[in-house]
Amino acid sequence: MIALLGLGSIAGQASAQEGLAGVEGSTSAAATGPTGGLTGEAGGEGGQGVEGAQGGATGAGLKGVSGAVLAAGAAGAAGASSPAIASEAQATAAAGSCTPEFGSFGTGKWPPACWHPYGPESPFNFQIPANPRLSPESVAIVKYIRGHGWTFEGNAEKDFTWDDGGSRPVYWPTSTDPLIKVKCRENGNPCLKGMEARIPAAARPQEESDGHMTVVEQTTGREYDFWQATKPEKGEMFISGGNWIPIGNNSGTGLGGFGEAAYLGLLGGIVRAQELSAGKIEHALVTTVKCVQQHDVWPAPESKIGDAICPLEKPGPHFGTLLQLSMTDAEIAASGAPSWQQTIMKAMARYGVYVVDTGGRREKQMRLLTEDDVSFTSFGYAGKMAEFVKSQGGTNGELVGVPINLSKLRVIDPCVPRKTC
Repeated sequence: MIALLGLGSIAGQASAQEGLAGVEGSTSAAATGPTGGLTGEAGGEGGQGVEGAQGGATGAGLKGVSGAVLAAGAAGAAGASSPAIASEAQATAAAGSCTPEFGSFGTGKWPPACWHPYGPESPFNFQIPANPRLSPESVAIVKYIRGHGWTFEGNAEKDFTWDDGGSRPVYWPTSTDPLIKVKCRENGNPCLKGMEARIPAAARPQEESDGHMTVVEQTTGREYDFWQATKPEKGEMFISGGNWIPIGNNSGTGLGGFGEAAYLGLLGGIVRAQELSAGKIEHALVTTVKCVQQHDVWPAPESKIGDAICPLEKPGPHFGTLLQLSMTDAEIAASGAPSWQQTIMKAMARYGVYVVDTGGRREKQMRLLTEDDVSFTSFGYAGKMAEFVKSQGGTNGELVGVPINLSKLRVIDPCVPRKTC
């Protein structure tokens, strides 16, 4: 569903080259947004509107963006290392052993199962240590999720299901692909003006209302994230929101994107069919929820921005909330979950699930986000997720597992992946 970022005014920022090229530095990309963010469903959980967000988001927005938004993420990532996880050198070495490497991907030469975006400082690549500090709101947030009947995507029996629908297409252009002028709609949403990017002629955005599209220029080290994008035609395309963030071979943080409500890169956390086929997902996942609190937490910008706000604002999750499935490998194996579901549950236990967007005020299912098969079918290739689902015996494009026990959820304090506690 559509996300509302509620940015408020962000004028006066540095250019993308000066800012987002240095997410590890101090500023974000230039953007304009006089009164609010990515407009869309703004209703709260009970059909209520955003309490205080209609007015509050207008003036507050990303207060002090040039330092508060992305530098906070960089400072946390560069802070004290966590003794309970592998060292960054080990993580870098592990990532370097994955071939083919970033820089060689393209149409028909997709990233392998072992590849995941960004570097060891990214919150998406942080493995939750044993006995982590929990958020002071952990019990209340989990109680809210369970008490309001939320579940991870499932059927009427609340069995966990997995389909081949997809949510975020990703494209890997070359220097010979058309140079497209990316034009921002004048609707007050955060959007970096003047962007030009190489985009394959056959590329298409997500077919649902969000119209997401990610284009990764490996030669320039840029991940372009677009929201409500049109298909590129006659050398131009239109978007309602978007910018670019730095990405490289085992580098980048995934912070600072304008393509989703949590201001994170659209590549971050999506599940790819190649990973499921290999039986291993080595990064955090991302999910939509029904509603959130108005105040976000790291790695989302720590400012009051709104989307679909839960009634009375509390105690729902925040954008940026890191949920963990607190189960051991042995407990996951004993759950009766099929192997493909165990792969997902292990990632939820080891890396967690970030809340990054909302799915609509009538939507009680938390939907894990995946790479859209449009990434492949646009060029005449078979959809990889569709192939995987079929290979596992899925019917009507869907696999059925077992319920995920939400009493095993807990909320990790943001200082843990930020490495400040």
